[in-house]
Amino acid sequence: MMIDAHTHIGLQSFIVKPISEEKRKRPAFRDPMENPLEKLIARMNANNVARAVAFAYPLEEVDATLANEYVMNAHRLFPERIIPFALVGDDVETWVARGAWGFKEQDILQTPERFNLPRAYRAIADAGLPLLLHARSRTPTMVADRVKQILRDAPTLRLIVAHLGRNTPNTREHVAENLLALREHANVSFETSTVRDPEMIARAVEIVGEDRVIFGSDFPFNSHQDADPLAKELETLARAGLPPRVADKVLSQNILAWVKRA
Repeated sequence: MMIDAHTHIGLQSFIVKPISEEKRKRPAFRDPMENPLEKLIARMNANNVARAVAFAYPLEEVDATLANEYVMNAHRLFPERIIPFALVGDDVETWVARGAWGFKEQDILQTPERFNLPRAYRAIADAGLPLLLHARSRTPTMVADRVKQILRDAPTLRLIVAHLGRNTPNTREHVAENLLALREHANVSFETSTVRDPEMIARAVEIVGEDRVIFGSDFPFNSHQDADPLAKELETLARAGLPPRVADKVLSQNILAWVKRA
């Protein structure tokens, strides 16, 4: 069984505030900020992916209530296939009660500093749910420093670092440094999407262990350059040359161990 631990779904209509031209220059906006549920399911089917962690587009300009509810409804429609994560905010308890299996934070486009984040982290930890974090990585250990700060606020939080902590999309930039800085933190795992470096994925397993690396694709991002970005991410993982037992962990077992409600 294959599980994709990092996908986005949502509609353009959920973006209810203008996005500045400066923000639109960022690499993420090379792809449309829309991915209907039906398109995700079709890509999953085409690539034999059984389940996917799905969440809204993490933008400050998104109506998070509409966007999160779309994800929760996706789970209701496909309960055996969609694992619903909500965007982090001041309403964590609301989304736990409404069925979220985890939360997503994006430190760049979502501007989460708008919220009382220490309180949100403690609420997520108290619920026994994971947080998938895409943190800024301007310096080699910036992601690790951010994770350590979060864990000071919520020591029991189960945290998944998106993109292996890389900086530039589709590269290994800063990955090794952040892995090494966090390898002693057993409640931190690492998700592989948009690194596109098989050797670095294999190295990640060496550094933090086979139980703490999780496959993700970031679908539909990279659609501007790839006809099937999910297939490309699976190909990258296959080229990492992991033993079948370890590959099975990365592709499904590890994320299931981190998602309490699975």
